[in-house]
Amino acid sequence: MKVSVLRRCIPNGLFFAGLRGLAVLLLFALTADAAGPARPNIVLIMADDLGVECLGSYGGTSYTTPNLDELAGQGIRFSNAHAQPLCTNTRVQLMTGLYNNRNWQAFGILDRNSQTIGHYMSDAGYQTCIAGKWQLYSYDPPDYPGAAMRRGTGMRGQDAGFDEYSLWHNGHTEDKGSRYADPAIEQNGAMRTDTAGQYGPDLWVDYICDFIDRKQSDDQPFFVYYPMALPHGPMTPTPISKDWQDPSKRHDDSTDYFADMVQYTDRCVGRVVDKIDQLGLAEQTLIIFYSDNGTHQSITSNTDNGPIRGGKGLTTDAGTHVPLIVRWSGVIQPGEKPHLVDSTDFLPTVLDAAGKSESLKRTDGVSFLPVLMGDDTARRDWIFCHYDPRPGWDKDQFSHSRFARDHRYKLYGDGQFFDVQQDPLEQSPIHLGTEDDERVATRLRLQSVLDQMPNPEPMPRDPLAFSASHQEAFFGESPSMELLWGEGKFTEGPTVTPDGDILFSDVRAGRVMHWNHQTGQTSILIDDLPGVNGLASIDSSHFYACQGSGRRALLKVSFDGKVDVIADRFEGKRFNSPNDVVIASDGALYFTDPRYGDQSDRELDHEGVYRIEDGKVTLATDHVQRPNGLAFSNDENRLFVADNNNDYGGARTLLSFDLQSDGSLANRKVVYDFGMGRRGIDGMCVDQFDNVYATAGKGDDAGVYVFGPDGEQLAVLPVPDVPTNCCLMSVDDQTFLLVTCQTARGTCGLFRAAVTPVDVQADSN
Repeated sequence: MKVSVLRRCIPNGLFFAGLRGLAVLLLFALTADAAGPARPNIVLIMADDLGVECLGSYGGTSYTTPNLDELAGQGIRFSNAHAQPLCTNTRVQLMTGLYNNRNWQAFGILDRNSQTIGHYMSDAGYQTCIAGKWQLYSYDPPDYPGAAMRRGTGMRGQDAGFDEYSLWHNGHTEDKGSRYADPAIEQNGAMRTDTAGQYGPDLWVDYICDFIDRKQSDDQPFFVYYPMALPHGPMTPTPISKDWQDPSKRHDDSTDYFADMVQYTDRCVGRVVDKIDQLGLAEQTLIIFYSDNGTHQSITSNTDNGPIRGGKGLTTDAGTHVPLIVRWSGVIQPGEKPHLVDSTDFLPTVLDAAGKSESLKRTDGVSFLPVLMGDDTARRDWIFCHYDPRPGWDKDQFSHSRFARDHRYKLYGDGQFFDVQQDPLEQSPIHLGTEDDERVATRLRLQSVLDQMPNPEPMPRDPLAFSASHQEAFFGESPSMELLWGEGKFTEGPTVTPDGDILFSDVRAGRVMHWNHQTGQTSILIDDLPGVNGLASIDSSHFYACQGSGRRALLKVSFDGKVDVIADRFEGKRFNSPNDVVIASDGALYFTDPRYGDQSDRELDHEGVYRIEDGKVTLATDHVQRPNGLAFSNDENRLFVADNNNDYGGARTLLSFDLQSDGSLANRKVVYDFGMGRRGIDGMCVDQFDNVYATAGKGDDAGVYVFGPDGEQLAVLPVPDVPTNCCLMSVDDQTFLLVTCQTARGTCGLFRAAVTPVDVQADSN
């Protein structure tokens, strides 16, 4: 009997050092000789959008899943397996064994230089096959902002190390076609022409079964990777659905078909398992079933513990907790395992089973093969999540998030700490100062994981490309800026009074400054307003001011120094950090309330744009990560909002919302994505043609960027310091752009530059 040492893969020297028990080695060697080969066939199946609540073996009661439930009874069911909240994020980790912070590029993209699970298994001497969903080569439609930087930059299925392939979405997004009825399938270098009237999942199972038939008696073992399309939307009829009988309904999209799709997921897995069993390969084949993320949020499923709403896209358990079932008949003992597993663990596990763990030079994953072989001491102490599906079409609705968790507790990069056993939806964070010794120690341990995980800033999502003709039209051949006052510490919030004077805040000095247009002199108007920020002038007697620290309030300030608090709470909870304010023609106030500064005592669980009318505070929208500057369109049908989250990978976008009759904001639209790798948009203003002037950037790209009302890049005014906010004023027949800054190069104050607003849309017509 030959005993081979199966090494645990160590993720970059982090926490997972240690030796495997000799008893487990002997157990594996003995069972390998007695019941199965040392190099088993391996079939890895991954469902698409299937949370644990969908399977009967995990307590689900809404759907029929007899094959998967039987597989769980014959093998090991893991109760603590997790994925990333969205598919590409998980697929990149599974394919490479690395967390997304190591090699993420964009949604629907796998770095073409990656060493994949297919490459590794082929190098290990396996015959390899992949069938199902690919979507790792080119995701953005051609007209999506920044798409030109990303289209065609990923990896095709035929380059991922597999000997044979049958794949959907192996090329550009606009060419992907259907994955279900009448599917578009590229197979071994050519598009299939025989799929009319067929169902994609059936064709992939046929392909896999044929591969297994042909390879079963070869000297080399086989590796099959089946990334399923089911039960991902569109939610359409399956061949077991009544509506399948009507070809005109086969592409209908409705959540009514989801139950059939789950049942068909189970049927497809059952067909693959049956093929293995019919060929007598059960004891020679390691079967792994997993899912890439939780169920779609439109689906609510019943379980033994009550209804569960899907959480795809969310970092709660509803988005990450997925089934993991492993069967190796006669080799591993059936049962349930509570061990933590994540999507980086599959590559080291299959290489471990193949006896080639030493070939894996770098991974964040940990082989769970010893757990399968009965070593319950072989365990992960934590898993890590670096989640940011951007950039990519339709992915700006998501944001960057990092967390580390163990079996019970989860710590986010922003400091939020949860007992996920007791609070799986993460509604009640554990606050500092309320923790017992166990929780304090756990928080410190998980923080050490976050501290050791690199948090790189991605490259910008798309280039800033301004027309030379527009540039000159707005700012002339040689744009220049005049310094009106330069003795500030952090100037913000410029606004023009009806008399033509300029008010602006000096945030760190806690004062409001007054520039007199007649004398050109600047003086202190109001002192001792800690954290005063955005301003809006209403008449010559008073103005409104946001106070981001101290009271955290919206203030009404008279020129004689009287300060009244208009609002400092929403539904009894203190605001986060009121930032910028604008006044509608009917007198209603809109202001932003992001989380800037010290938020250790924050009371609101969201950031938002608020409306105040007749003293009543309403939440206009909370569909903004970190709301900052804002400005009305001229007809006040739209409100532009800067989403300026300068955390890693945070949103740096110019948004617009439609104003509803009740004053709320709806129909969120990304007008322009300023992109990662840059300082985001801060303050803004709008000219008479609805061109948006946005302060953004720092260093060499610091400036006021001018965008058309629908996001066309028009011009940029370079600024000598870090720009914070801006407004427009007219003097006689000349328009001036006023810009405030924070100190980065030693000049902080109020600047002025001549500008000529241009109706670009009229010119184009």
